[in-house]
Amino acid sequence: MSPAKSSAAARDADPVGGAQSIFRVLRILKYVGAAPARGVGLTDVARDLGLTPPTAHRMLSALLQEGFLALNPKLKTYSLGRESYILGLAAESRHGIKAIAESAVLRLAQSTGDTSFLSVRSGHEAVCVDRKTGDFPIKILTLEVGHRRPLGVGAGSLALLAFLPNDDIERVLARYDASAAPDLPSTAMLREDIAAARKNGYALNPGRIIPDMLGVGVPVYDREQHVVAALSVAAIRSRLSGARLQEVVGGGGRPPPPPGGGAAAPPPRPPRPAAPPPPADPP
Repeated sequence: MSPAKSSAAARDADPVGGAQSIFRVLRILKYVGAAPARGVGLTDVARDLGLTPPTAHRMLSALLQEGFLALNPKLKTYSLGRESYILGLAAESRHGIKAIAESAVLRLAQSTGDTSFLSVRSGHEAVCVDRKTGDFPIKILTLEVGHRRPLGVGAGSLALLAFLPNDDIERVLARYDASAAPDLPSTAMLREDIAAARKNGYALNPGRIIPDMLGVGVPVYDREQHVVAALSVAAIRSRLSGARLQEVVGGGGRPPPPPGGGAAAPPPRPPRPAAPPPPADPP
């Protein structure tokens, strides 16, 4: 056997190397799925995922050949292909929070006039799975369907993180990298936002991404009281301040029923102060 064939055989037999390739392919699929509608190029994939161009090209070609990616011949960009769409349809019946919550997302956009979003957790990220716009002329379109953000960044993403168990929150924060992008809040800021969300019962993005924009989000629970999604609204600052913020949270911000028919639990509220003891009987 030639040295080249021996090396290839060794790689195929190496479970660590094989698993690494699988992880890389899956990361590429997630990356392309979160890209704008025009798709992403080979250079983008290699640079942002830390791959050599030959490795990125080989994996993109395999995904293209199997139909999981599509190539725009003019732009030379990749986007999700038909097989990815079919897989998504197959998963919809099991993880179909979008279908269940779509009417609530639309109702929220109509009642507020602003942009509403539905987000779900994917590992240490939040993924936008639905977006509806209201009739107010200034629209906040900071997220497209399929876009990902680190957990805690943005109102819906913060709602997904803040109402997790404490141990889960610490695991997410331990892997959070504020230096990954110039507009990401620091870990200390996230901790402040989490504490405020737990105190208020809703998550507020006070313009961390766009200074003149505010966002508010609430978690959606399943019957076991696990957070399965988040519903959020984004608007210009003047439209989500003071009494109107409370109106959105208390009215249109009511989360939709979770999968399985269970009632959506309200976000935890701070405990009420204990009532003063009754006066002692006179002697």
